[in-house]
Amino acid sequence: MTATKRIALILTVVFLIPALFFSVYEISSLTKDEKMIAEIYQKQLETILFSVNQYSDDAVNSWMTKIEAGFYQLTLEKSKTNSILENQLLLNSSIKAIFSVDTLAGKGKLSIISRDSVTSDTLKNRLEKILIQQRPQIQLLVKYRKSGFQKNEVLVDSLQLLSPAQILIFISQGTETPWQVTGFIIDPELFIEDLVGPRIQKIAKDQFVLSVYKKDDENRLYSTLSNDSTRLSDISLLKDFWIFPNYALGIRTEGASLQQVVRQRTLTNLSLLIGLDVVLIVALVLAFRSVKKEVQLAQNKADFVSNVSHEIRTPLALISMFAETLEMGRVPSEEKRNEYYSIISKETQRLSGIVNKILNFSQTEAGRKKLVITRVDLINETTEVLRTYDFHLKSKGFQYQIKKNQPVLVEADREALVETMINLIDNAMKYSADQKKIELAIGSDGDMGWISIRDYGIGISPADQKHIFDKFYRVSNGNLAKSQGTGLGLSLVKQLIEQHKGKITVSSDVGKGSTFTIYLPLSATPS
Repeated sequence: MTATKRIALILTVVFLIPALFFSVYEISSLTKDEKMIAEIYQKQLETILFSVNQYSDDAVNSWMTKIEAGFYQLTLEKSKTNSILENQLLLNSSIKAIFSVDTLAGKGKLSIISRDSVTSDTLKNRLEKILIQQRPQIQLLVKYRKSGFQKNEVLVDSLQLLSPAQILIFISQGTETPWQVTGFIIDPELFIEDLVGPRIQKIAKDQFVLSVYKKDDENRLYSTLSNDSTRLSDISLLKDFWIFPNYALGIRTEGASLQQVVRQRTLTNLSLLIGLDVVLIVALVLAFRSVKKEVQLAQNKADFVSNVSHEIRTPLALISMFAETLEMGRVPSEEKRNEYYSIISKETQRLSGIVNKILNFSQTEAGRKKLVITRVDLINETTEVLRTYDFHLKSKGFQYQIKKNQPVLVEADREALVETMINLIDNAMKYSADQKKIELAIGSDGDMGWISIRDYGIGISPADQKHIFDKFYRVSNGNLAKSQGTGLGLSLVKQLIEQHKGKITVSSDVGKGSTFTIYLPLSATPS
């Protein structure tokens, strides 16, 4: 396993896996917490609804007590009016009429006190019909009362004789008969608006929205929130009014439903958790890249030292061997002596080239290399380099050609430009196998002049193309890895070109060759 893979594994085990486990744990905990919050909200809302219903029931029970007392007093006094009953009508606008019948069958004498004396007879006739229809219900209420439990009941007006008003009855103690049916006709909507409304406004306290709906109508009847457009089907928590089964009381949090509140809270926490994981992953990737780069740089430096040592050792060994042979007079002929001198000279030049390349790279890297920018004719300089290299190219079996049209004048340091071209030509020769051919082309594009050097050698893989301009980088596998070099040539070329405010690009296919193109700013100096 390589060093970078080991580092990636360590970072994953130490940081990423614990973070993922923590995220999974937090998400599961979050689900449980939100479920608990939802249950708490549900119970709180149910408690509020219970309180409103209890308040309504207490108010009705208070009316029942006063009405029972009023009718009892009315019977004893043999009077047609009673102050207690009249006060109930006067103080409670939702009560339309109060009545009592002295037989449980509903066929006895019906006493009724109404707000409108003109309609009392009509109301009395309708009420008698309804009471006759509800005999089983009345008998059940009597049974409750005999056992000591006072219960009220809303009669079903199947004929809708009094709609929308509803009839609420209970069993009271009579004077002439043991029990009598007593009750009142009430308008539920007025009851909700006048009596229940202020109570639920007090309970809501701008924290909840309490709404009242009639079950057969989607639109709200009453709400603690002005301009409330919430429909019955949108309310998730509803409870029936105890005294009015056809009406329902709904509750929700202000601005959003309970489900929306829980969902929003969950999404917020999940977003924060995912964001934290993303930041951690990005930090790990950046840290890994940084460490990988440093490890690769250290490896490249080690390879550089090894390669340079090897390249220096070879010419030094040859120089030492032939110099010793000449010194000891073991050369058989003058021709052989001249051959040894030539080898020593070539290896000395090779050694100087290696040393100069390292020195140039060091100066360029440190920013100590000063460029002398002048107007340079790319065609002339390229032609001169090829003329100097002509013998060397042909001795290696290379053919070359240059494509040129009109002169291209650029702003460049002549020595640096020549050095970059020699580096690229050397690479083209070094990495060419069977087809020993080099093509050079010169032209301009916009405000940049360019020169391209193309070979038909072994080419460079896409993965290596990303790194060939990095310092000390050398291909670690394939045919490129077999060639000798310091790994500084292309890095030096790129640094020199960038100091000219230019750029260098590469286009290559494995097995088909490579094309390096240098771009330099065109000269603005008139010719």
